[in-house]
Amino acid sequence: MSKTFEHSPHAEPRRSVLLVDDDDQVRQMYSLALRTAGFDVVAASTPQQAQYRLKHVRPDALVLNLQRSEADGLDVLRRLRARHDLSDVPIVFLAGCASEEFRWRAMRAGADWFGLRPLAMIELKKNIRQLIRGGRPPLELFVATAARRIGARRLKPTG
Repeated sequence: MSKTFEHSPHAEPRRSVLLVDDDDQVRQMYSLALRTAGFDVVAASTPQQAQYRLKHVRPDALVLNLQRSEADGLDVLRRLRARHDLSDVPIVFLAGCASEEFRWRAMRAGADWFGLRPLAMIELKKNIRQLIRGGRPPLELFVATAARRIGARRLKPTG
């Protein structure tokens, strides 16, 4: 039985997200939040499972949240970014490390946006939508998230 949904003429098409998260509870929470926001979610618990899923699906965006080893997450990010079939797919990299150096390592490895855990779901959903549309969330979003995380009252980018 298929469901028919009415769409306004200006409604965006439903977009898909491949969510790679090695924590079962967090993966379920992010999946539910993204589905509630209107995304089709394909979930994977390991990089190997993600590679298998990518044989059958081409997502509009990827979200990597590999908490067990963030350094390995960078390696997974590099391998995904090197794939020609994913070259135009935005990749969101989530991590608990607040250092600016780690953030820039993730961006150099191919992340289109870096989110600092814990992350507000509304922020994640908004940034995924913006990336799919071809935009980049501003650096100030990272700075604001970092400021909240470390308890700073004012933190401004330099340069």
